[in-house]
Amino acid sequence: MAKRIYSKKNKSMKRGIFVLWLILMAMSLQAQETAVTKAFFKKRDFGNYFYSDAYAPITSIGIGMMPLFESYDLSEGRNEVVLAAEPKLGVQLPIYYYKDQFKRWSLSTPVSFSVLFDFAEERTAPILNTDYRFALLEFNYSRSLSGSAIKNIGFRFIPFFHESTHVGDELIIDKLRDSIPVARINVSYETFEIAAIINDPYNQKIKNHSARLGAKFLWNRKKGYYTADSLEMSNPLEIKPSKRWIEPYVQYQYQNPDSWLSNNKMMFVFSQDLLLRVRYEYPFYLKNQSGSIDYCDLGEAYQLCSTTMAGWKFYNEKNELSNSSLFFKFYWGINPHGQFRNIPTYVWMGINYVYDF
Repeated sequence: MAKRIYSKKNKSMKRGIFVLWLILMAMSLQAQETAVTKAFFKKRDFGNYFYSDAYAPITSIGIGMMPLFESYDLSEGRNEVVLAAEPKLGVQLPIYYYKDQFKRWSLSTPVSFSVLFDFAEERTAPILNTDYRFALLEFNYSRSLSGSAIKNIGFRFIPFFHESTHVGDELIIDKLRDSIPVARINVSYETFEIAAIINDPYNQKIKNHSARLGAKFLWNRKKGYYTADSLEMSNPLEIKPSKRWIEPYVQYQYQNPDSWLSNNKMMFVFSQDLLLRVRYEYPFYLKNQSGSIDYCDLGEAYQLCSTTMAGWKFYNEKNELSNSSLFFKFYWGINPHGQFRNIPTYVWMGINYVYDF
């Protein structure tokens, strides 16, 4: 009898343990399910572009000082350094977002266009150049790491990126009026991009050091970065096609909400971009002391271009990171705008207001 009672108790205990195990498993599965986020058209909270990235599809308005070159100067007797504006409209259109306990990935479409605006020129205040950029698809991935000094690793892949430029009509008309043989160089090309990142801050208000290493590769090396219209050229053979087809870059970004430069309304951010850019080979011109034109052809080459930005990311009313930022910007390298990327020395120093949609 005692054995039967013990056997029944043992079976009941086993059943209880089994039921408890089932309940715990169900709770675990439910917890895992609630920890997973899957959503269409949700903006990602990781893999954000660094603020110093010239190709970042974010909206900004920059006002600063730039040097004048005859290639894009419409007036005589101006100072060698003038005020100009660099407005840029950019957005990352979200497609799909996934997140679980360890990893995140997303699909999006970045679109942007930027303008070089000589608003201080008194006669026409011309738009000198406009750059148009878009990618068909952008894939971002990040994985968290536990027990390591590196908190996470990730990468970005853009299989098809297009950029084209348009030189301002007022500029072309002005140069033709002065009998200067200026032609439109059709800067238009497609690339794919691969980049890796460590220590993504995941858009959090934390002290963080991030680094990204990547490169853009031309799809069509024979076509190069630009072409010239023979109808607009007195001697189209002078325009040599580009040969280089890779532009590598390294980026660093630091943020610290506890810095002496931060307070309860904003967080200090420092961002640095170093890009090995291709300087285009077609000639640019300079006026000599006699007033005649000297054409300069330095040849195609790689040239290091540096963008440094330091400023603040503002908090919203919930004391969270908002979309607004204000930066001091310093650029040194080739002229980064459209057809003017054959000009070897260009410096920009000014203020940028950034709004990341």
